[in-house]
Amino acid sequence: MKVAITFPGCHRRGGVERIVFECARFLAQQKHEVHVYASEWEVDETQTIHYHEVPRVGGPAFLQGPSFFRNATAILKTADYDVLNTHGSVCPAGGVHWAQSIHKAWLERSRQFRPPLSSARVKQALNPAHPLMLQLEAAHFKQRDYKKVIATTPEVKEDLRRLYDVPGSDVAIIPNGFSPTEFNPEKRCALRTRMREEIGLKPDEIALLFVANELERKGYATILSALAQLKDPRLKVLAVGKPDPALIMQEAEKRGVAGQVIACGASQEVASFHAAADVFVLPTQYEAFCLAILEALGSGLPVVTSTVPGARDAILPGVNGALINDPKSGEQLAKALTPFLDRDYRDEMGAKVPETVTQYQWPSVLAKYEVLLLENQR
Repeated sequence: MKVAITFPGCHRRGGVERIVFECARFLAQQKHEVHVYASEWEVDETQTIHYHEVPRVGGPAFLQGPSFFRNATAILKTADYDVLNTHGSVCPAGGVHWAQSIHKAWLERSRQFRPPLSSARVKQALNPAHPLMLQLEAAHFKQRDYKKVIATTPEVKEDLRRLYDVPGSDVAIIPNGFSPTEFNPEKRCALRTRMREEIGLKPDEIALLFVANELERKGYATILSALAQLKDPRLKVLAVGKPDPALIMQEAEKRGVAGQVIACGASQEVASFHAAADVFVLPTQYEAFCLAILEALGSGLPVVTSTVPGARDAILPGVNGALINDPKSGEQLAKALTPFLDRDYRDEMGAKVPETVTQYQWPSVLAKYEVLLLENQR
């Protein structure tokens, strides 16, 4: 089978980008001919994968999505393939569309945390990216311009029905996954001492890992609030992701906890930071199915997150982590984190964590994805 996969990025430094990387790798391992159409990619040296550049305009970020849509559509119009797999509304229509998130649903949810006339609500209303994304999203779903839709959870499937009248028969549910060779407790144990030394963590310090490319939606401010309330100097936050380190530290300084935050920048070796950390923390406001949570659990790292669909799905409170109801509440997060200040509690839970997510390992997840592609060849 000749497969075309498209999304702006194919690498291990982001969420959807990581999924595209894993899809391409898996299909190549199964001896399919894989062609990736992207603007940036990390070459997978272990597999034979063909990469094709899709140019994007420079300038304002809000124009990059429509630019990719236009250019990828033009390139793929003349491409030869058996099946097209797309991973977002900025991708061309007509393929097997893996809906990693529903932008309209996120905007709905986000308004719960932005009071009318608040600066955050006004800023959101004036952001030109949102109407452009909604227009692209509607073009995919309202016009039924797809072969099949993949939803990561039943909640995403329901959002598609409620917001865009997508028939349930058009949607298959396949969760996200993680690589067991890259994220496992043995690797975490082997790298732990070296990584903590490199970062500068003392033996008694408790590292809270925050991995995100968006600060507001993923709950960075809530983490800082909890840190200020706990008043435990042993706590250190490792912030890993694309946001500007200067902005990360500026927010921490505003709350008087800059001495407890380390801005680590983006990394495609997230497993190394799992090794250094003691707890993974993500009080997110919206997820379709959070990849970072699965990867942390795969490494044996307990997770504290919110009860929103897509974040809570893999969490068993008291077994592999904890949940809070309000992702904006620093008080709730501080209370949820308190038991994890005890090393014995963390170690006991950490030993149980990996066995709770074996069903989400990529090989079993992507086998279902492969079958779906085979069934929807043109």
